[in-house]
Amino acid sequence: MIDLKGTMGIPLLKKSRFTGSDGTLRFVLEKRSGESVPSDALWPGREICAGEVSAEVSPEGAGAPAGDCLAAVCWHGLYASDVTPEEEKTTAYFSFTKEGLAQAQEWLNAQR
Repeated sequence: MIDLKGTMGIPLLKKSRFTGSDGTLRFVLEKRSGESVPSDALWPGREICAGEVSAEVSPEGAGAPAGDCLAAVCWHGLYASDVTPEEEKTTAYFSFTKEGLAQAQEWLNAQR
């Protein structure tokens, strides 16, 4: 089971990405700008990246929110993200908040 409490938080993700694993499940958590989120992206619970403060969407697409997002990327296997083909990875986006981090943890545990 993935438990991020006490291990990392939003302040760390503002500066760098976090990688981890649980068995053969590998994952990366990182901050992304709303402009880099595809309009057809997986949004568990349909959160808006900027939280409840702003419900604006970027001009690029109907589903791409404005602001910073938390991207959770996971895949099964033995290899690091850099050598795993993109088609083998699943990415979900969450609000860049403590609540979004908790939702990302829950989503990652469901991917096992």
